[in-house]
This record gives sequence, C-alpha cells and structure tokens, in this order.
Amino acid sequence: MLSSKLRNESGMAMIVAMMVTLIGTLLASSYMGAVIHESRTASAQKQRTQLLFLAEAGIEQALYLLNNRDDPENPWVDEYGELLGTPLYYTGYLADGRYEITLYDHNQIILPLDQYLVESTGIITKPNGEEMSYTLWCIIGSLDGLLVPAALSILDDTDPEDEISKFQSNAWTVDGRDHGFDGDLLAELAGLPGIAVANDGDDVGHQLDKHPELPHRLDQVKGALQDEDGNYYEVDSLAAIIEDPDLPKNLDAYANYFRKIAIDVSDEFGGYSDIPEYLMGSPDDYQVLYADLSQGDKKIAGNATGYGVLVLEGYGEFEMAGNSTWNGIIICAGDSYISLKGGGNTPAHINGALLIANGIVEMNGNADVKYSSATVNEVNNTLLLYQVYAWCGDWGIPLGEEILAAAGGEDN
Repeated sequence: MLSSKLRNESGMAMIVAMMVTLIGTLLASSYMGAVIHESRTASAQKQRTQLLFLAEAGIEQALYLLNNRDDPENPWVDEYGELLGTPLYYTGYLADGRYEITLYDHNQIILPLDQYLVESTGIITKPNGEEMSYTLWCIIGSLDGLLVPAALSILDDTDPEDEISKFQSNAWTVDGRDHGFDGDLLAELAGLPGIAVANDGDDVGHQLDKHPELPHRLDQVKGALQDEDGNYYEVDSLAAIIEDPDLPKNLDAYANYFRKIAIDVSDEFGGYSDIPEYLMGSPDDYQVLYADLSQGDKKIAGNATGYGVLVLEGYGEFEMAGNSTWNGIIICAGDSYISLKGGGNTPAHINGALLIANGIVEMNGNADVKYSSATVNEVNNTLLLYQVYAWCGDWGIPLGEEILAAAGGEDN
C-alpha cells in the first residue's frame, strides 16, 4: 500500500514538474517574443530616424549648393557661378545610407521671393538588399535682392491728419545721397531720392511745406537722381521726393522674409526698454532683430550702435535718441510709431534706409536718415541667404507632388 502511495505521489510530482516546465517554456517564449518584437520595433525606429536624418541632410546640402555658388566644386552652377537649368539633381552619401535631391524652379507661391521646391529622399539598404526610403518636400526661398527706393520710404502717409508723419525742427535730415559705412557723404555723387511714397509724392511735400502745424522743411530733404546719360545730379525739396507704385508689394515681402529669420526681442524685455547692444551685431556680424511693440515699447539710446535689419511690428513706439546709430535697414511693418530724436550735438542716425510699410515716422531734433549703399549691400550679401521657407503639408501648403501637378510639370 505504501508502495502504491509513493507511486501516486511520484506521478503527481511528475505532472507538476511537467506543468511548471510548460509554464516556464510559455513564459520564456512570451518573453523572447517580446524581446524580438522590441528589438524589431527599436530597429524600425532606428531606420526611420536614419531615413529622416538623411532626408534632412539632403535639404541642408541643397541650401549649401544654393548659397555657395562660388564653390568651384558646386555641380549646380556654371563657370560663372550661375545656376544651371532646373530640375537639378544631387546624390550624397552619409553613414550607411544616401540622400537624393531634386531641385525644381518654382516661383508661384509665398510672395515675390526667389523660390525653389526641393525633394529630398533618404535611402538605406536593409541586410536582405531591400531599400527603404523617406521623402521630405520643402520650399527654399530668398529675397531676389533687396531694392531700396530711397533713404526714407513711406507706404501711406496721408490720412487721417491726426496721424500724419511729423517732420519737426530745423535740424533733421533725410538724405538720399550715398554715404559710406561711417556715415560720411561719398566724394563722388551717387545715391537715391530722399523720400519715396506709394501714392502722391506731393502729399509729403505739402506736409513739409504747407501743413499749418509744420514750418518750412523741404530743404532738409536731399537726394541724387540720374540723367539720361546715367550721370548723377543733386536734388532737394520736392524734386527729392518720388512716387513708387511697387512700394506696397516690396515692403510686405521684405517684412515677411526678415521676420522669419529674425531674433525675436519682443518677449525678453517688458515695458519701455532698450534693445541690448549684445544682440545688435557688429560691423562683421550683421543681425536681424524683430520686435512686436504691442508687447512693450523699444528704444535705442546713448551711444548704442546696431548693424543689420530691425523689423518693428505692432501698436507701440520705437525711439532712437541721443547718439544712437543703426547701420543697415529698419522696417516698420505695422501700426508702429517710429520716433527719431536727437538733441544738441548728439544726433540719432540711420545709416542705410528706413522703410515704413504701415506706421508713422517722427523726425524731431538733430536726427537723420542717410542712404548708404555700403550698409544696404552688406545686408544683401550677408543676410539674403536661401532658407527653408515652408515645409510642404504645413500651413495649408500642398505636398510636393500637388505643387508640381499645379505647376504643370517638373520644370516650370
């Protein structure tokens, strides 16, 4: 009987052992399955990341080729540095993959920019020889040269009268004659008109000459025009004020372009505050700054000097006072009040150009706006680089294939 009992217990132990072994095997199989799945997921994620990295590297390569046309190894340009006909192609190799770029000429969307549509595909080869790919589409754009029509450009300066631009005192100057980097008048006469307006140039002249609240100030506007033979001659008063019907389109394009690449100083300083000099560039490092004046008024005062482009927007006031200077271009993009105030022997200077797309300018005291081709050309040469202006699929912009279809083919 004891022997039978032992046999029964031995049989139960064997069954329990088999069940434990089976459960362990199932658990091990489940764990191994999870490990394999996790490994495959991690591998797939690594592949997706690698593909995205390669596609983005292709976009960066396209930017390099467009912005470095003087590179003798650049395959997209001819011997004179001119871009060859589109579409253009490039294949680059990086790590364990490659990217393939196609550049399409496309200038039909996003304001009057010089634009290209870029297709960049990252490609990797799996161990089994199968290729995987991922494609990015984007629009690369740059201003096709920044054209300054005058030392001071005013888009709309007529109504209402209580918001009229103010030209006060007998010490300010708007001078379209060409000046150098140092603000000194060039020995050889050249330059632009003093003031450009979008509509009736006489309106600004009347404000300077006939408005009951303003004394005679016309002789403080100077400029340089060209005759039929291309020779410059000096002008002042009404002759230095011109009408430019393209002003609205150009000023909007300039403001939109620079706003996208600017350092935003709006949120850093509240209330009425200085734009700090460490953000305002140097002669060798022109900067682009943006300030939304509705978040707080801004000023440049004392001996502060800025270099590059300053874009102002929003309802508020920007003031330049004392012996402050901006070398380059200031763009007032909307509803802002620009006040240039000098005093005594400490003038406020803009050495380049002031563009008022929408707003009011006040010239008061010893202040001046002087055209400088030197600083404007520095902006053109250092800040008008091609950049990713929009990723296709974002902000309502169609995907690349749809853009090409709308354009009527690959090379439009």
